Amino acid sequence: MWAFERANARLREELAELEERTRRRDILFDDEAVFDFYQRRIPADVSSTKSFEGWWRTARFDTPDLLTMTADALVAEDSPEIDEGLFPPSWQQGDQRLTLGYRFEPGEEDDGVTVRIPLALLARLSPNGFDWQVPGLRAELVTAMIKSLPKSIRRNVVPAADWAARLLGELPSEPGIVEALPTPVPVPQGSFAETLAALIQKLTYVPVSARDFELGRVPSHLRMTFVVTDERGRTVAADKDLADLQRRLGTRVRLSVAKATSAAAPSNAIERGGITTWDLGELPRFLDTKQGDTTIRGYPTLVDDGASVSIRMMSTELEQARALPRGVRRLLLLATPSPAAYVQQHLTAAEKLSLATSPYKSTQALFEDCLAAAVDDVLFRVRPDGQVFMKAEFDTIRDRVSGVVMDSMFETVGLVARILTAHRLADKALKAATSMALLPGISDARQQLTALVYPGFVSETGLAQLRHLPRYLSGISARVPKLVDNPSRDRVWMNETQAATTRFENAGGTMPLKADAAAPVLRARWMIEELRISLFAQELKAAESVSLQRIQKVLAG
Repeated sequence: MWAFERANARLREELAELEERTRRRDILFDDEAVFDFYQRRIPADVSSTKSFEGWWRTARFDTPDLLTMTADALVAEDSPEIDEGLFPPSWQQGDQRLTLGYRFEPGEEDDGVTVRIPLALLARLSPNGFDWQVPGLRAELVTAMIKSLPKSIRRNVVPAADWAARLLGELPSEPGIVEALPTPVPVPQGSFAETLAALIQKLTYVPVSARDFELGRVPSHLRMTFVVTDERGRTVAADKDLADLQRRLGTRVRLSVAKATSAAAPSNAIERGGITTWDLGELPRFLDTKQGDTTIRGYPTLVDDGASVSIRMMSTELEQARALPRGVRRLLLLATPSPAAYVQQHLTAAEKLSLATSPYKSTQALFEDCLAAAVDDVLFRVRPDGQVFMKAEFDTIRDRVSGVVMDSMFETVGLVARILTAHRLADKALKAATSMALLPGISDARQQLTALVYPGFVSETGLAQLRHLPRYLSGISARVPKLVDNPSRDRVWMNETQAATTRFENAGGTMPLKADAAAPVLRARWMIEELRISLFAQELKAAESVSLQRIQKVLAG
């Protein structure tokens, strides 16, 4: 094959790829254009392979580029000008640069823009930013999103295409960067829908929220496809939903990060198990590994395995932060002789009777949980975030635990005995209310009771909040006679607490709370209990001024 043939084949591939990127079918030249190109340059008397080779051996020295095609020579003069920068080959988020691919094939799952993501990087990416699309498709995206709005809002932003052009001019700088930058590119705080809704509201004075966009009506090619690849470049999974991919592949991502980190250098092979004492000087906050042009960052943490802990490499700082306090707690428990037997011997008869009604499988399990809560109380007083990386800091906390553990256990067990007594009285009051007319209120109170006292509630609630539980449980007992006296009034109050609970659940909250609940969700969970006191048992007095609006504000961040 002659050099010009190879060059022309490359040009054809480049123009075909440009058509895929720009979603056009008028860029790549056809066979007729190729014929005309060669006919204008090759003499008429060259009519066979032999005669061509003879002619070209001489002609190529005089005009070496005579038969090398260019886009300008083949694309029609009236074709619209193409700005290739609007369809970048890569996307940068934070300090990571990802390859983009393009396909113009309506109806196919990968129609549109594809982001190729190494498995080890998956957990470090945020969906925010990718939903802005590449610049070349953003006008079409905004137009489609406008058309998805309810008619009551949409009529204020017509024609959609004209408004899209106006909105694009007002939008802040785009999050995806074409060229690699020396500093990380920040991730947008909110979604593109939130940004666009706020801008439409600003320009039209019409209330608009991200929820008003019916994104299911937006054409599929305007949402990026995420393709996750392993270390050999093979596809692991693909989806339009990045967050769903992160959930599905969480374990594989963690293992991939650990493998990449340990393979890079023996000193990075930090994972091990069976640890019963803090036997390392410092737990690294992160370990970086270069893999080609990609930096893979692993986050070592301590994982509670029950009788011991293990060091495991996590794929995100958040995963590290969630696991570490429990791992530190386990090492503190292993380093602290349990005073449970002594405390149990010195309980009053009433306390023993009350503790026997706990939801735990055994008294031993209850006392172990009380000890865990006592240790947590010291840990979080010293380190409110529970993040301990240095041996010296661990030793300080261990010594403090040893100094207070006996008194703290007596206090915790006594408090739990009072809680279980209040729980028994609340349960008795609910069982006594048997009228069918009271069923909605009784069911609501029963759900509250179940979410307050359950196996593991002592350490999961924590001593600071545990001190409020006797009041919350007494509030249930105080509610019942008022419910019997005026079910309609109870219904009004219940509607308010249920509205608060719905917003709490929409923000990711559960009752009981998950161990990894975000701070605003944790705060709102106990504000709901105070709201119940302020409505159903005012005489017990709420610990703070609380309302549905204040709970909403906390959840909104």
